[in-house]
Amino acid sequence: MRRYLYLLVGGLGTVVAGLLGWYAADKLLDRNGQAVARAEPPDKQAMITESRKTALVTASSLVSPAVVSVSVIGERQVAASPFMDPFWAPLFPPIYRTERVVSLGSGFIISADGYVLTNEHVIHEGDSIVITLPDGRSYKAEMVGASERLDIALLKVKASGLPAVKFGNSDNLAPGEWAIAIGNPVGYLLEDLEPTVTVGVISATGRTIRGEEGGRVYRNMIQTDAAVNPGNSGGPLVNADGEVIGMNTFIFSKSGGSEGLGFAIPSNTLVKCVEELKRYGKVREAFLPISVQNITRDLAEALDYPGFSGVAVVSSRDDRLKPEDIIVEANGRPIRIVGDWEDITYFMTPGERVRVKVFRKGQYLDIELVAQEVKETGIKTSLGLEVAPLTPELAEKYGLAESSGLVIVNVQKGSFAERMGLERGDVILNVNGITPESVEEFERAVESRKGLLEMVVSRKGSRFYISYRY
Repeated sequence: MRRYLYLLVGGLGTVVAGLLGWYAADKLLDRNGQAVARAEPPDKQAMITESRKTALVTASSLVSPAVVSVSVIGERQVAASPFMDPFWAPLFPPIYRTERVVSLGSGFIISADGYVLTNEHVIHEGDSIVITLPDGRSYKAEMVGASERLDIALLKVKASGLPAVKFGNSDNLAPGEWAIAIGNPVGYLLEDLEPTVTVGVISATGRTIRGEEGGRVYRNMIQTDAAVNPGNSGGPLVNADGEVIGMNTFIFSKSGGSEGLGFAIPSNTLVKCVEELKRYGKVREAFLPISVQNITRDLAEALDYPGFSGVAVVSSRDDRLKPEDIIVEANGRPIRIVGDWEDITYFMTPGERVRVKVFRKGQYLDIELVAQEVKETGIKTSLGLEVAPLTPELAEKYGLAESSGLVIVNVQKGSFAERMGLERGDVILNVNGITPESVEEFERAVESRKGLLEMVVSRKGSRFYISYRY
């Protein structure tokens, strides 16, 4: 009997020990003997959520708060003929009316004190500019400065503590790396203000795209297949580290939507332009006083040049370079054709230095060139435009093929000249049968025929005729 009692007590002890072990496992004891909660296994949903936080998600979240909608309201003069038949258009002056223009685009904040970048074409001719942050805050923006040629505009709002982006180095981009395009492709059509994020890769760098005749020439552009749609203009292109590497500017498309051919202005160009606009309110333009041409086989043989790429100096106003020198490298970048040289020199500021390697009479020489500022002092005329005599510097700046004439350096908004369709960079070759070489001669030519103005104008190398009755 006593033996069975021992067995029963032993059995009960085993059961009690098991129950205590289960309780201790479920309610762990602290050093004071107090029960603490047992560590639960990781939540499956939390693990899935954490796995979604990829580098691209993190990069987008770093930049998106600083991406803004840009709303622009302006006015422009629109000409319309009183007759539907174009036969009568040259005989009767057009009727002008003021048209209200509303446009939407994107931009991004680059400093906590309210500096904002966008494309110049987004705010072009805008009288009122308002930016709206993703959190709903809106501010009226003032223009600090813009470069129509570079298609960059710097705005300023009166605010502080704003979210701002960080710039990356666009010179270090590699085709195939991730690219994130952020912007507002549909403006206010969506009820919320969160920017749209699309992802692709860097397709290529150093692209040069020429617009239609008289349009902009975009150089050294970044190409991406990240979806960029109308309204994305001015928004940032971001790398996987959450750094802005470019500004989305335009697309090639037959449908009007993204087809995988988007182009962005490199961040290094943006940073350089911002410094100019902040300090001077404009981009001071400079040039190297030389002209070049592509190397041909016959020219290479004539100069005993053993290579097959490079550009030959045609003329030089810098004593360090001679005609027939062949430039093969600039700032460490190989120069194969004129386009490569223009990529180096298209955006230079006064005093900027360029290191070139040239071939001269069997030897390679290293030469440093210094960019000279383009002086652009125009004189106002009665038509509401400012003109200056054509100089080599102005010819270089505007890419002019003409060797003489008066260059239009400014057209006042709403002026008679604007209604005629004259633009900055046009060269006036003839006015009412007179070839003007000074502002005085220009004014005399304008007054020589009351009520009729006939002009021959050169624009980007193409000449056209204007006949205007008033």
